[in-house]
Amino acid sequence: MQLRRTSNTTRHSVRDYPLTVWLLGIGCFLNVGGLSLLWPVNAIYIHSVLHQPLTVASLVLMVYSGAGFIGSYVGGRLYDALGATPVLVAGLVLSAILILIPVATADWYTYIAVMALFGATCAIPFPVLNAMAGHAWPEGGRRAFNFLYVANNLGVAAGTAVGGVLAQWSFDTVFIGICAAYLLFVLLVVGVLRKPFARISEVRRQHAAAADDQVSMAVQPRVPWVPVVVMFIGYVSAWMVYVQWQSTISVYMKAIGYPLTMYSVLWTLNGLLIFALQPLISRIVARWSSLSAHMIAGTLLYAVAFGLLIRGNQYPMFVAAMVVTTVGELFVWPAVPAAIAVLAPDNRLGTLQGLVASCATLGRMIGPVIGGVLYDHTAMANVLVVMCCATVLPAACFIGFGWLNRRGLSASGVPHSS
Repeated sequence: MQLRRTSNTTRHSVRDYPLTVWLLGIGCFLNVGGLSLLWPVNAIYIHSVLHQPLTVASLVLMVYSGAGFIGSYVGGRLYDALGATPVLVAGLVLSAILILIPVATADWYTYIAVMALFGATCAIPFPVLNAMAGHAWPEGGRRAFNFLYVANNLGVAAGTAVGGVLAQWSFDTVFIGICAAYLLFVLLVVGVLRKPFARISEVRRQHAAAADDQVSMAVQPRVPWVPVVVMFIGYVSAWMVYVQWQSTISVYMKAIGYPLTMYSVLWTLNGLLIFALQPLISRIVARWSSLSAHMIAGTLLYAVAFGLLIRGNQYPMFVAAMVVTTVGELFVWPAVPAAIAVLAPDNRLGTLQGLVASCATLGRMIGPVIGGVLYDHTAMANVLVVMCCATVLPAACFIGFGWLNRRGLSASGVPHSS
């Protein structure tokens, strides 16, 4: 198997992207856009309609995230075993059915069960889409995963905005809207993507057969678990730091007198910057091809952002910190699945992309707990200092990943750059 390239040194246009990658981007937009309808209103629905305290709502959301951890891994394994089309269709149809149950009944215990099952099924498409991007455009390297990353963020921006409007009309329209987005994605998969998925699956089968024929002449490629696990530890810890923006920082801003609209503006800025900075980031990564260096640089920018917040709590500081954080995530988040696409054997790409998604979920689960305990029992200044110092762990892991990777072999058995 030929080594997948991590990047190219020449400038590229979006016209260079294969049609399949564009269609995957549309799928990501529909998938995340539909799911994002629920994110801003889920806790409000539990509190105002189901009449549960916010503490209980937080526990339900943790169950939802925990189910997503499992669903991501299962989705990746099923992709390796069955291919993209049946796994995507099954996950999307099950999610569409489950999310309509609250429309039929506003029973509290039913909603807990729905969130547990829906959390698992709605997580299935994420590793499938990442794995398919790696198989559809292996020579694209990081660019394929960055494209899906941007599509996901556009979906978040659209979904959260529409979700708030629909919730003002009725919460039932939110659930119906999610179902509609998933069914549109099903139509895209069955009507448009099924044939390119089938072609890619056939190529994979041919490569697998060729590898089986050569088993007596060469060692079958294996997952280089040591650098992969080190990178995963860094990825989880990076998410633990990043997610403070969605938990402790939001509470802190409200406590010191900033209205919710000013906090929301920060995330609007985040989404705009992710889109607007693509040409600049593309030029940088085209000339600076090391994926481990991207991860390290992004993590260090997280430290800079928290350092800005330590210096002051004026609103311009929050804006500056969000700008720096956004640039950091533009380097880190697409680099991790891209690195997995380089390292993974062809028949394990789905499983490893599932672990990528599961690690992100794990970081999003642990981070708010750590930040919340520090916030409740000490002060926000301590939270910021701890998180700034905590970036040392992911940075060290990504440095270790690069060092191990430079001295090891890729899944194809060929030495490669990190």
